[in-house]
Amino acid sequence: MNEFPKKRAGMRHALTIGALFAALATGYAWRGTQVTAQTGDAAAPTRTTDEPVVKTEATKEAASMQNAFGSVVKAVEPAVVTITTKGSARPASAAPNPGGPGGAPGENGADPFEEFFKRFRDFGFQGNSYTPAQKEKMRRAFHEVQARRGGGLGSGMIYRNDGLIVTNAHVVSGADTVDVKLNDGREFKGKVVGRDERTDVAVVKIEAKNLPTVKFGDSSKVNVGDWAIAVGNPFGLEHTVTVGVISATAREVPLNQRSPGDYLQTDASINPGNSGGPLCDIYGRVIGINNAIFSESGGNIGIGFAIPIDTATNIADRLVAGGRIRRGYLGVKISDMDSKRAAAFGIDPTVKGVLVEEVTPNTPGGRAGLEPGDVITAFNGKKVTRSAELQRLVGDATVGATAKLTVLRNAKEITVNARLDELKEEGEPEAGVNPKPEPAEPEATAAPTLGLKVSPVTAPLTKKFGLKATKGLVIVGIDANSPAADSGLRVGDVIERVAQTDVSSAAQLQTSVNNILKTQNDEDKIVALYVNSRGERRYVVVTVTK
Repeated sequence: MNEFPKKRAGMRHALTIGALFAALATGYAWRGTQVTAQTGDAAAPTRTTDEPVVKTEATKEAASMQNAFGSVVKAVEPAVVTITTKGSARPASAAPNPGGPGGAPGENGADPFEEFFKRFRDFGFQGNSYTPAQKEKMRRAFHEVQARRGGGLGSGMIYRNDGLIVTNAHVVSGADTVDVKLNDGREFKGKVVGRDERTDVAVVKIEAKNLPTVKFGDSSKVNVGDWAIAVGNPFGLEHTVTVGVISATAREVPLNQRSPGDYLQTDASINPGNSGGPLCDIYGRVIGINNAIFSESGGNIGIGFAIPIDTATNIADRLVAGGRIRRGYLGVKISDMDSKRAAAFGIDPTVKGVLVEEVTPNTPGGRAGLEPGDVITAFNGKKVTRSAELQRLVGDATVGATAKLTVLRNAKEITVNARLDELKEEGEPEAGVNPKPEPAEPEATAAPTLGLKVSPVTAPLTKKFGLKATKGLVIVGIDANSPAADSGLRVGDVIERVAQTDVSSAAQLQTSVNNILKTQNDEDKIVALYVNSRGERRYVVVTVTK
């Protein structure tokens, strides 16, 4: 099946070579893309012309559209930047966006390769559809690329002329250094002003003035079928432009388990490296931040997602003002109320609202008297018809403020007033909950030759990193630009041996490394570490000196 295109390509190649020799034989001279006769025949045709071959009203309209795309690119591209990061492979405070650029560990130091499979399990991308050997081969290739690249690659856009850049949080997650390259070739060191993992929005600052900026549109006015133009650096190919349409709005997809969703969906080609770049309308206004793709292969198949710019600018402004996002917290589990469920509850099927499925005790919702089965139809006077809408309104509300909820209960409309707590991210106790104190983690000890910090395997570290090891040394810190970082080692890996020697302390690790290095006379000094990466063991060769 695949042979026919190859044969056709071969025939085309042969014909091209044949045409070349025929041209030379008859006295034609090839000059760039134009061929002129050397026979003195003034009527001999040229191969190129500035005149249109087809000139109809339809082609005029198509050319006008082509010019429109070019105008958008000229207006937007000067403010689109390339962001390159390098990190010490420490765990991020929350899970990054797997499948996008970057090499930072996932949540709780999890292997980003495993996070990639986990991330797309709801899209049919199952890790168990591969044999262990296939998966291990993919894993090694994944981490070799991360080690060679030494960090992440993504896009961003300048939205304030004094050097403020908005991008995706996963682009800069875990980064020690952020390098920003402008469209005109200038390069700057960037500083992460703030990062919000829940919406995957981050702000980076560079020290520069009078920079070109993008202009924001209104994502609430975007309609299905509108033109969509993506600009960015897919796979590191700078200044790439792709065109499509908005194929859906308010799309709720599991890109982030803690995000309410409401993404813009587009068939404009988005690939790794596009993350953080602008999605524009036909008027050159930014309507979204390119964020992720739906794909089983890792490549674009025509379904990409962008964060609506209204959401992104709200988060960016709050990050610039305070460095972090404080969100309201109600303490209820909710779901959408559709006509079928409404009928099952014995209420009017035309009622639109959000069903309360569970109320956590000693939370704002619990203290206010919300009950399972309540249908919330409005929040502070704004109607809500989907759970994502209510999540967003609660999250954007002021912490400590009293929220007014309109609730349908037993066919009667009532008002419930709830004083909102602050939402705690994963790993933080929710308000009203008194967690049991965790045992203290042992103090980490440095192994300077390798550039990392290690600790014996303990219960707290086992829980924190999801370890599947009972012996060895847990990597709890890696220095940037160190031999350990360059080799692809990650926080949460467990070093069980140096070559064939078991190790259980930092001193023993350093001594064993030194003993190996003493046996080498070459300029390059290397040592083999036997590493347990969440139950999968392999030897990692670390180059100590070059």
